[in-house]
Amino acid sequence: MNESFGETSDVAITVLVDNRADLLVRSTAAVKYFTDESLLAEHGFAALVDLRAAGIRILWDAGGTRIALMENLRRLEIDPATITAMALSHGHFDHTAAVTEVLRAMDLKPRPKKWEPGAPMDEMRRWAEGRCVPLITHPSAFRERWHLSRDGSRRGPTPPPPRAEWEALGAQVITTEGPYELGPGCWTTGPVPRASFEKSGISPSMIYRDGDTFHRDTVEEDQAIVINVKDKGLVVLAGCAHSGIVNTVNRAQEVSGVQRVWAIVGGFHLASVTDEELQRTIEALKAFQPALIVPSHCSGFRATWQFAAQMPDTFMPNVVGAKYLF
Repeated sequence: MNESFGETSDVAITVLVDNRADLLVRSTAAVKYFTDESLLAEHGFAALVDLRAAGIRILWDAGGTRIALMENLRRLEIDPATITAMALSHGHFDHTAAVTEVLRAMDLKPRPKKWEPGAPMDEMRRWAEGRCVPLITHPSAFRERWHLSRDGSRRGPTPPPPRAEWEALGAQVITTEGPYELGPGCWTTGPVPRASFEKSGISPSMIYRDGDTFHRDTVEEDQAIVINVKDKGLVVLAGCAHSGIVNTVNRAQEVSGVQRVWAIVGGFHLASVTDEELQRTIEALKAFQPALIVPSHCSGFRATWQFAAQMPDTFMPNVVGAKYLF
């Protein structure tokens, strides 16, 4: 193990936004499903990483609209003010849409206050500055993205995430091109190298604009969260795995120095994968021998069905409100 990486215990990951909702699911000792009332599903992903032993709560991504995440937080009775940090897997709209609403609900910036004569200047300054929440992402997450049609025409742009608006609401935006420590034994992986056979996460139609020049968009900022759980191993939480879910797990092992993989959760980006690449992906993930595998969001029905059929002892169906305990 990389000694500086650390480890933790008593971790809960709650899925706040995903493509699927279902009340007819049964909880287990390791997975608790929320069935008290319906939650909203949409094309997007968001999860709350609760490092309970450390008292740290991390919002990982923020869904595809400004509605579902906020409504699900309300129904799950999760106070946005208890979130201590945010992190983004990449800059696509279906992972960033509700950041502004979460920041507004956190009410980080103070309202005007009447001060008595002689009030300490340091206290007034701290009040004026308000409370900030760290928001960790890669600088490429703020690119202006476009779509390239088959006839060569461009459609767009998709506006980049509103960094200035987030900062005005109290986000301390931290851009980093490498791993970033979120808490004891919990880091972002930083950009995931494309070293394996995986190709399905990169579309030839994705481009971005830099000045007056357009470039192919390989979503180079794509990253995951990796948590080293004591007496278990690594929990790998992907957003979309544009770099490939096998590459993502390999990167988690490299960053942490830990080989044992306990759980692989999140979007695997296999919805449009070829049969050959899908089977190679399943075989590669089997080789990690995870105790839990949870394809979500952009994994696609065909791939999810194959994981359920070929890894029945470790597969769990993901729905909004699922809470995974480690």
